[in-house]
Amino acid sequence: MFLPLSSLLPKLFATLFLGVLMLPAAASNQGVLPQRVAQQPKAAKQNGLMLDTARRFYSAGEIRQFIDMLAAAGGQFLHLHFSDDENYALESPLLGQTTASARRDGNGVYTNPATGRPFLSFKQMRGLVRYAESKKIELVPEIGSPAHVGGILTLLKHKHGQDYVRQLQPETAAGEIDIANPESVRLVKALLDEAAEVFNRSRHFHIGGDEFGYSPESNHKFIGYANTLAAHLAGKGLKTRLWNDGLINSTLGQLNRSIEITYWSYDGDPADPEAARYRRSIRAGLPELAAKGFSVLNYNSYYLYLVPNGKRNFPHDAAFSAQDIQKRWHLGVWDGENTANAADTAKITGAALAVWGENSRGLSNETLRRHIAAPLRAMINKTKTAKP
Repeated sequence: MFLPLSSLLPKLFATLFLGVLMLPAAASNQGVLPQRVAQQPKAAKQNGLMLDTARRFYSAGEIRQFIDMLAAAGGQFLHLHFSDDENYALESPLLGQTTASARRDGNGVYTNPATGRPFLSFKQMRGLVRYAESKKIELVPEIGSPAHVGGILTLLKHKHGQDYVRQLQPETAAGEIDIANPESVRLVKALLDEAAEVFNRSRHFHIGGDEFGYSPESNHKFIGYANTLAAHLAGKGLKTRLWNDGLINSTLGQLNRSIEITYWSYDGDPADPEAARYRRSIRAGLPELAAKGFSVLNYNSYYLYLVPNGKRNFPHDAAFSAQDIQKRWHLGVWDGENTANAADTAKITGAALAVWGENSRGLSNETLRRHIAAPLRAMINKTKTAKP
């Protein structure tokens, strides 16, 4: 360790002397002390919660309550999944979804009259950004592509017509954005710009990248697309996050190393065993990504995905999930229940509990929040005790 020179010598002399200490080691051959590098403490693991606000709407007041719950549990970020096939749950003049043309109910919820779908206004989001910052919680918006863009395309159809929407999609994958079409890329960049202006306290932006159609021969196009969006966001001081689906071993070397990976499944959890085997044969596992220098967050779909079902006993399911996380999961377990290929936790950035809304009809938001708390605490506690 360095001696506290500033307490023994005049400040100027201490500064000059420390400057000599920091000269390159090669100078030691000339009688100068070799360079010494103080060891930096490792960053604490990141813990978060993801809310699917596209398939299940949460009002600004309800999101504020989730922020409180997350802060009380010791989490650092709230990942908001705004866009999916069912809805685009954020105001967007670019898409023709504004408060000026919307209906507003007594609880302050805006509904787009053309789609019948609710959305959060920019004003509401700016208030949430400030509130989250006061609780030391980062809000991470997700506007995903190339797949899960049905909500965006529906709004564009109302604004510009079907012909315009048709030209944004590839012939081989209807319902996706054509990542090789400059007009489609410009549209996505503009959407990111629109949201980034509102999330002006955020450090990360999630661009999706899950469950889209590709082959090993065409995957380089997706890598180029992800790099293009990451460079665009970097120009705004934002670090990109991306689902792991499109990361395959043959093109992984082309992906920008600054992109952070939210790893949810090795094979996408298909019902077809052959499809699972094939995907595992080409996709990069979490340990491979970490070994190549990517920052990776564990979103393990077996332990850390909650899909509340209004036809089941969700309180019981959530309690079981919390117990399962506490007893059997740890930060290195990334491939479902498999522990044989567990990753080195020192190389994993953190983890998040994801709450998906597609089957949650019939459950109140209060019920969801109350019972999500236990698995969230279990995940955060296990992550905090992982090898740093």
